[in-house]
Amino acid sequence: MNHMTGILKMHYRDKWLWLFMPWIILLSSFFVNLVLAFFMQEPMYTGGLASIFIYMFVTGVIILVQTFPFALGLSLRRTDYFFGTSLMAVITSAIFSLLLFLLSIIESKLTPGWGVQLHYFHVPYLNDGTVLEQLWIYFVIMLHMFYLGFVISSIFRRFGKSGLFIFGAVMFILYSIAGFLMTYYKWWGDLFNWFAGNTAFELALWTMPLTVLCALLSFWMLRKSTV
Repeated sequence: MNHMTGILKMHYRDKWLWLFMPWIILLSSFFVNLVLAFFMQEPMYTGGLASIFIYMFVTGVIILVQTFPFALGLSLRRTDYFFGTSLMAVITSAIFSLLLFLLSIIESKLTPGWGVQLHYFHVPYLNDGTVLEQLWIYFVIMLHMFYLGFVISSIFRRFGKSGLFIFGAVMFILYSIAGFLMTYYKWWGDLFNWFAGNTAFELALWTMPLTVLCALLSFWMLRKSTV
């Protein structure tokens, strides 16, 4: 437990990576959109909110490269590293989810569209549902993006460039086959109808099994990897 706390403190020291950069990127995009919305006559909807979720994916990729060799150099166990890093990702996702929800409330309830009809933090469909459902959507998607990046970085750490290349090639082939079958059997319409028939909360729940799988695979590969 002490070693895991040490990993948590190690990550916490890098505030730029975990705390500052995602909000600098998100708020920079927000202010640009705010200026643009000022000159528009109609309500403005933007997907700038996605930047913080993409950043979590990038964090999952680079955190392993930056800190894993250092942690092992301090004689910390791979298991402690994985659970300490996972705990940091969970805490960060929870805090970010709460902040995003509060900003969506400010945007939708207190300052309708920030006075310029801008819909940046409160987006239709994504913010439909109860308070808990909205918080859960942010949290689950953020954690999913982190582990998606983390498992890719774990493949590189465990199998090197060749393993990552083979993984990319296999994924490309699988997606190509899936795309061909979807087109051949005309399933695209059914797929879009399925997406349209589910709420954002329900779709977020569907990511959970994949998130757990990515976490388990990352854990397994890190235990086998070398520095």
